Amino acid sequence: MTTATPFTATDRNRNNTARELRRPGLSPAALNLIVASYMMLMFNTVFWEHLGRLFDGAPMNILLFACAVWMLTFFTLSPFALPRVQRPALAGLILLAAAAAWYQDHLGAVIDKLMIQNVMSTTVAESRQLITLPYLRHMALTGLLPAMLLLWPRITYPPTRHLLWKMPLTVVASFLLTFGFLFINLKANVSIIREHHELMGSYQPGATLGAIARYAKMEIRARNIEVAPLGRDAVKGPNLLAADKPVLLVIFVGETARAKNFGLNGYERDTTPELAKLDILNFRDTSSCGTSTAVSVPCMFSPFPRADYSHQRFMGSENLLDVLQHAGIKPVWIDNNTGDQRVALRTGSRRIDAAIGSAACASGECTDQALLDALEQEIGTIEEDTVLVLHMIGSHGPAYYMRYPQEFAPFASDCRTAEFDYCTQVEITNAYDNSIAYTDHIVASAIRRLQEQDRVLPATIYLSDHGESLGEAGLYLHAAPMFMAPEVQTKVPFLMWLPKSFRQAMQLDDACLGDLTAQSVSQDNLFHTVLGLMDVATTARQPSLDLTSTCRPERPST
Repeated sequence: MTTATPFTATDRNRNNTARELRRPGLSPAALNLIVASYMMLMFNTVFWEHLGRLFDGAPMNILLFACAVWMLTFFTLSPFALPRVQRPALAGLILLAAAAAWYQDHLGAVIDKLMIQNVMSTTVAESRQLITLPYLRHMALTGLLPAMLLLWPRITYPPTRHLLWKMPLTVVASFLLTFGFLFINLKANVSIIREHHELMGSYQPGATLGAIARYAKMEIRARNIEVAPLGRDAVKGPNLLAADKPVLLVIFVGETARAKNFGLNGYERDTTPELAKLDILNFRDTSSCGTSTAVSVPCMFSPFPRADYSHQRFMGSENLLDVLQHAGIKPVWIDNNTGDQRVALRTGSRRIDAAIGSAACASGECTDQALLDALEQEIGTIEEDTVLVLHMIGSHGPAYYMRYPQEFAPFASDCRTAEFDYCTQVEITNAYDNSIAYTDHIVASAIRRLQEQDRVLPATIYLSDHGESLGEAGLYLHAAPMFMAPEVQTKVPFLMWLPKSFRQAMQLDDACLGDLTAQSVSQDNLFHTVLGLMDVATTARQPSLDLTSTCRPERPST
């Protein structure tokens, strides 16, 4: 019989040594250099495209600028070169850069402060639509797998007494090298950085980290602001007081509808057949305040024009709903989107759910049919002058096909997925146009219901928050920075339905109203026009921005 040889401590040590030899040993700086190189090569396709275009014909300038940004990436990673900190931090940055690169490469997204604001205000349902199978595959191969590989090498950290001077020295050295490479061609580099924000705006992970920092700073400042009163002198005017019924102004805040695809504005497809049959005022040249819900919705309800608007100023002031409430008019906000964006912070809001529109919410996410059900409920209970804001899901992408029932799909075949890579450009446009056609149906149906009832004196406004890119110049969706946003993201549909009974009660001249639509307008006009339509007397209303101010007789000064 053969006797087994005992497994000794020496054998265990020998096996452990063999395993250790198979794991490469790296210094913290070497690991950072490898990760910086990986991120520069894997997650900066758009950055390299911009760099090649801007320095076309000057390969040495491209090389020097690339070296500077590579050192900048190394500089960004250097403060994390600490035991128990480095691997988790690098893994997180790899995943962050992988996610940002996906949306840059596939949708043309620019990751800036406002994009982070949009991400933070999005709903779970919207997030699910952006997490597609190709995205998950990309994240697994370029994000998760490299992050896990960080566990493979042995990292040899210096003793604490050496770490205290080596890490700061590495940070300073990488910082100096960054500017050293830039300094070699300083004049050209400064000009490029200053004039072409899209270059560094596409650099990952730097652009995303900077955007997160700016967003956090903005939120911290906004939360510490004391809200200034606005329109505390607001009172109902004589026309509103004399009305024989409660006045109901319904404001549809549209979502992602671009003016170019509105049939009323001359689009080659008839995407607005139902509205075309109604007596409406259509403002064909309307500009938005921003290119995202998080900017445009607060801006249009604020007293500030786009040129003076900021998130901080909005948070530091009352808005249109507050002024209406001061005047004794009931503001109601019903939401079928990403929330009221803090517009109804002091007046209250409620969300659409299956209890309000069960049929419209059968798929788990409600279509705007639910807003018609909510409107019916409101009409049946209104006892006082009211401004009802209905925040639509409208044409929110990328899952346009979810915004309308299949029986309301006049343009076939439509893209039936949130992943545009699986659809042709024609299919994407068909799905988007179907969502516009459904918005037409919803708004027109609301107007018809208001026509048929006799409990209130009605009027309606429809104004979209921003437009949408459908592949033009490689851009999809919205939220492009305003300095580079294409017109399809900033030109929006805007219309008003003011029936004869409302015009007579508010003493609005028919011919004058018809002439209004020829002028260029913007979301700056909404705040003041709503106060004008509701006959609210207040110093907060600027007549020059109230579109209807010239269409009513002047009142004698008191």
